Amino acid sequence: MKSSVTENLNEPPPLRTKRVLVASSASKLATLTAGLEKLGARVIPFPTIEIREIADKTAVDAALDALDSYSWIIFTSTHGVSYFLLRMKQRGIPADLWRDRKVCAVGPSTAEALRDAGVLVNLVPQDFVAEGILRALADSHGGLEKLVGCRILLPRAKEARDILPRTLESAGARVDILPCYENVLPEVDEAMVRGIVREPPEIVVFTSSSTVTNFAKILGGNNLKSVFERSTVAALGPITAGTIESLGKRVAILPKENTTASLLQALASHYRGE
Repeated sequence: MKSSVTENLNEPPPLRTKRVLVASSASKLATLTAGLEKLGARVIPFPTIEIREIADKTAVDAALDALDSYSWIIFTSTHGVSYFLLRMKQRGIPADLWRDRKVCAVGPSTAEALRDAGVLVNLVPQDFVAEGILRALADSHGGLEKLVGCRILLPRAKEARDILPRTLESAGARVDILPCYENVLPEVDEAMVRGIVREPPEIVVFTSSSTVTNFAKILGGNNLKSVFERSTVAALGPITAGTIESLGKRVAILPKENTTASLLQALASHYRGE
């Protein structure tokens, strides 16, 4: 039975000679690029997101000052973890303030970032999306209605889906949304854009809805259509896939789990004809 994306050394790499454009934040490019190259791909790194710390720290500082008042702190990305912990360190806030707080991480990468910082993670959902967090919280409490009156902190991006805070508030929880960082368009390499439009890659990989939205902004309508018509698209997670399909492009490759490892496995399986 095959056990990894590079299982059989006697087989040619499944992505051999294929040009794969990775639309991602810079922080995810290295891991994805390394994995794709092991599969034989010729990777075209294409940063579509620049992550920036929120300049105004007033809200973050207020949340840190009231940290002991929260029942749950829910992290939906590794970036949220990084910038929240960075501000704690800058403020000299001791780690023992986490002791009585329950912490939820959206997925294994986010949980690992917290554990690396010495934070106990109480909950990781089976499905690594906001809906999965809601199901996990409901299961752990015997229903979301049991969260009535609970104060919940949500460190996240400046712009993000509202289903998590909206649903928790509807259940009676008090949710404080805490923007710690923002996703902005990076500087565009116009020569690279022209090259992509002239000779689209065989595969385009998107790692989040923001990467899709920014890719569309960078290329523009006609250029985006031209690339989509000639490329196979892979998406990391169902939310990303939905954003792609809203632009009229079918997603051919969608991993079972919202992780880089699962994405690489899905790409390998697709091109092996499995």
